[in-house]
Amino acid sequence: MGVVRERLLSFVTRLRAVGIRVSIAETLDAMAAVEAVGVEREVLREALAAALVKDENDRAAFDAAFDEHFPLLPLPASGGRSRKRGRRGAAGDDGHAGAPSGGSGGGGGGAPRASEERERRDDARPTRAPAVAQTASQAASRALSSPHEPRVGVRAGEAPRAKAESARPRAERPADSRHAALPARHGPVHDRPGAPPPPPAPLRQRPFADLDPDELDRARAVARELGRRFAARTSRRERRERRGHVDIRRTIRHAVARGGALIDLQRRGRRPGKPNLVVLCDVSGSVARASDLLLTILAGAESAFARVTRFAFVDRLVPIDFEDGHVRPEGELDYHAYSDHGAALADLEAQAERILDRRTVLLVLGDARNNRRPARADVLRRLARRVRAVVWAVPEPRERWNTGDSALAAYAESADLVLEATSLTGLLAALREAARR
Repeated sequence: MGVVRERLLSFVTRLRAVGIRVSIAETLDAMAAVEAVGVEREVLREALAAALVKDENDRAAFDAAFDEHFPLLPLPASGGRSRKRGRRGAAGDDGHAGAPSGGSGGGGGGAPRASEERERRDDARPTRAPAVAQTASQAASRALSSPHEPRVGVRAGEAPRAKAESARPRAERPADSRHAALPARHGPVHDRPGAPPPPPAPLRQRPFADLDPDELDRARAVARELGRRFAARTSRRERRERRGHVDIRRTIRHAVARGGALIDLQRRGRRPGKPNLVVLCDVSGSVARASDLLLTILAGAESAFARVTRFAFVDRLVPIDFEDGHVRPEGELDYHAYSDHGAALADLEAQAERILDRRTVLLVLGDARNNRRPARADVLRRLARRVRAVVWAVPEPRERWNTGDSALAAYAESADLVLEATSLTGLLAALREAARR
């Protein structure tokens, strides 16, 4: 079992090298799976996949690494039948020499026995050495127990050619025939010639600009699931903290008057309740995907906030509802206008008395590109004094911040937190920070 364990650990190292994350707990699960199902190759593949693969997008890379780490073994040719025939022929010769050549009564060469005739016919046929069947379990067992012996699986029909190749003098063999079958034992798999391309990043980490229409539909499904999980996690944390954490120091001091008996648990003050959320989404063409996915996550995570108010804007602020994955504006929303963050913030300030207070977190999703119009950072500064916190999520890579017509530097002075949100992971982080404020 020690050799098997070392083989599995080297396989886990290979998986990590190709970008598949494997934890220590999953490695222990994989060892337990091998003990449970054995080493039959296809069963071993599925058991290790169940223990080590968390994302279906990593399955192709897992299969490629498995085939390279546990290759098929050649089907060895066996001379068992010819050896058996040789032993039988030898016995027939001895019997024939010791037996009389004719029938009873002596004299003269009688007809040979039927068994001798069959033996002569068998000897006259060209002898073939059929391959001995080898089960997948035996192949996987040898691959696990022999980590230092590289083997390459060949078809039964290719065995004579491989044998003839190996019989040639070493100097006459092609240069690549000596080394092509030897797998590299060090370095990432994708650095070797002919290796498959590296697996794509998980969908939740892919930049929005790289998503094709099919991937965008799958990203919406992932966003809905992320929102549900976020709401469930927030609900569990709220139930734990509803009564406040136990204050050990105050509890012990309170127990001194009772001789040290811990009768009453003293608790710290409860955290403030759920915040209200006001979210401003830029829905212009450059960041429309990010806004769509943020609203999708928020649709499942709405219970994490006491109240959610949604606005969309291009050049003016419009209240919206988000139902069945679609934005339903309550006013006219011109998607073909030029972005104007300053005008949107001024529209929000006009109704600040009604929707903004010290329990409110303002979340802005936009690239802060104002098309050379006034940034109105003074408006955001006044809004920041009214609310608990301002979180700005930027759906652009950090290297593009404050380039061209971006006014992000002016807005960042009034924001409590500015985050890069170019993927689902970034959007979820922005919501998480808004819920923690």
